[in-house]
Amino acid sequence: MQETKAQLRRRMRAARRGLSRYRQRSAATAVVSRLGRSSPFRRARHIGIYWPMDGEVDVRGLVRQFPDKRFYLPVLPAAPRPQLRFRHWSGGALNYRNRYRIPEPLRGPLQSPWRLDLVLVPLVAFDPAGGRLGMGAGFYDRTFAFKRRLPGAGPQMIGVAHQLQCVEQLPVDGWDIPLSAVVTERRLYRCD
Repeated sequence: MQETKAQLRRRMRAARRGLSRYRQRSAATAVVSRLGRSSPFRRARHIGIYWPMDGEVDVRGLVRQFPDKRFYLPVLPAAPRPQLRFRHWSGGALNYRNRYRIPEPLRGPLQSPWRLDLVLVPLVAFDPAGGRLGMGAGFYDRTFAFKRRLPGAGPQMIGVAHQLQCVEQLPVDGWDIPLSAVVTERRLYRCD
């Protein structure tokens, strides 16, 4: 199973990195528009987003379009703490890069994962039932592990992907946190 996940991860990462800049920008515009019209997003006030890397869909346009909402970027934990923290970000330049070379805000209020209303989750592959294959480090699964013990607690988790990242079915492990929805440039999958 791990080998299957590793092979799928390599194939999907190569596919999304292979998208032209035009297709990347078009996907980002469509996803931001679709998210902005969705009821989970409209209801949310505190929203976790991510800095796009490795061909991930860019959702940062939400920050400019919705100044009435508060957006938070994940901050990698210092070892040995396994959970992400979320720091407020209002769209300004970021000069610090973490150990994976992903920009992070160094200052600003932290928000507990429990207190976020919505988290937009990057992914490598997904299935229509809400299965998510991430990069393999497990940060999101560990951070939101409380959702397995307390279904319905904490933020709604919405995956963000290119349509080409959809697969029929993913192998799921006991620690995987399912998504309540996935948004692509073509559609919104409701997974609840």
